[in-house]
Amino acid sequence: MKRFLTLTLAFLFCVTLFGQGSDDACLFSQTFYQGTAKALGMGNALGAVGGDMTAVSINPAGMGIYRSNEFTTTLNLLDNYHSSHYYGTQNGANKMRLSIPNLGWVSTKQRSNYRPLRFTQFGIGLTRLNDYNQHTYAKGINPTSSKIDEYLARIDGYSQYDLQDAFPYDIYPAWSTYLIDLYEDELGPYYSSPVPQGNIWQSQENNFKGRSEEWTFAGSANFFDQLYIGASANLRHIKREGTRDFQESSIEGSDTDFNQWNFKENISSTGWGGNVKVGLIYYANYWLRIGAAFHSPSIYNFNESWQTETESQINWVFQKSYSPKSNYEYTFISPLKWVGSMAFVIGERGIVSFDAEYTNFGAARFQADDYDYDAVNENIKSNFGKTFNFRLGSEWSLGNSYLRLGTAYYGSPLGFGKSDGSVKKASCGIGIPVSQATTFDFAYELSYCSSNVYLYDVGELGIEPVKQREFRNNLAVTLKVRF
Repeated sequence: MKRFLTLTLAFLFCVTLFGQGSDDACLFSQTFYQGTAKALGMGNALGAVGGDMTAVSINPAGMGIYRSNEFTTTLNLLDNYHSSHYYGTQNGANKMRLSIPNLGWVSTKQRSNYRPLRFTQFGIGLTRLNDYNQHTYAKGINPTSSKIDEYLARIDGYSQYDLQDAFPYDIYPAWSTYLIDLYEDELGPYYSSPVPQGNIWQSQENNFKGRSEEWTFAGSANFFDQLYIGASANLRHIKREGTRDFQESSIEGSDTDFNQWNFKENISSTGWGGNVKVGLIYYANYWLRIGAAFHSPSIYNFNESWQTETESQINWVFQKSYSPKSNYEYTFISPLKWVGSMAFVIGERGIVSFDAEYTNFGAARFQADDYDYDAVNENIKSNFGKTFNFRLGSEWSLGNSYLRLGTAYYGSPLGFGKSDGSVKKASCGIGIPVSQATTFDFAYELSYCSSNVYLYDVGELGIEPVKQREFRNNLAVTLKVRF
């Protein structure tokens, strides 16, 4: 299969190309915890706080805080609004989703009141790590180029008889629908197209659904009510499917036989994998807690299907071509992660917590028995880099209830010093006990990301990037029952 890459400066929650590439590596490696409402309200800054099932996904030692059994479940409503600016034209699109991003159960056993080992815990939990539900739309008049220009550049030197074998998913369907044809002049044969070189409408619409989630099987221990350790084995699942539809059409009144054409990609990716995590939390004194955790690389086995549709309308004659349907398997290895945390107890009034998370997106890798991914992996290493994520949260006592505030900054996957693709978050929440055993937690989170995405690569002809902005409104409610 002929893989190809768009020139993507940065992206988040949106990928514009299919087949494994550096964009997929980043997307499948990113983590934005969507678990309990308590964690969401505190900006997921729970690495040194614990006592919450989402905290266990961040630092498994957090389960050592439990002194009773507990069950939690969360209902989440996510509204994803995306705006784009392309050659002076503004467009927007949104998508909403209702889901259950968290389930959790913890069993606690008291071991002693006076020996070093006070409590042990075992827990099983589900936490959503990323959400791929997305609808984006961009449109504008490109004055300088067409996507067909990229095709023409790529087939330079190829015989027409080699196109089907060399480019079965994009260029050969364009050839079959007369978007590309062979001409001849005094210098010999050459490829050309009825599609104008610029001064045409272009649009691109992405519509996806899916998620990344983690089933956690964790154990922890409490020593002296001061040192808490934990470890977990985690089963991960990624499911993503959808379409990308690129279209070009003539401007009304143009003197050309070309009317319009579109290139639609259909993709479905399913991956199963796993990793392990270890962590500790230490109560240095009555007001300071320190946490640390290590997340091993996650190893996934993916199954992916991919097919394209190309349609053309030239001089009002309609043509359509389908590519072969590709089904293939590959292994993906996401990078490891380190988490350092601190929490400050403010007397009886509340707690302020801070997490710093390190990862290297350039360390992600693809592998397969029947394909050499060296070039793709080098591209990942070149395009992406090391980054930090920072989370700050607090919880304040309001009588029997709790007020929570949080903020977070997720660094650009392109590396230190870059801003494209970085994510900013702000959140708030409240916890309301309805009995000694039952609590309802509510939270709201707003996240923002901006990025620049190129629709295709036309070399010296040039193309303006799509300037993207994405806003996510996240509402969550958690039922927590202790027994």
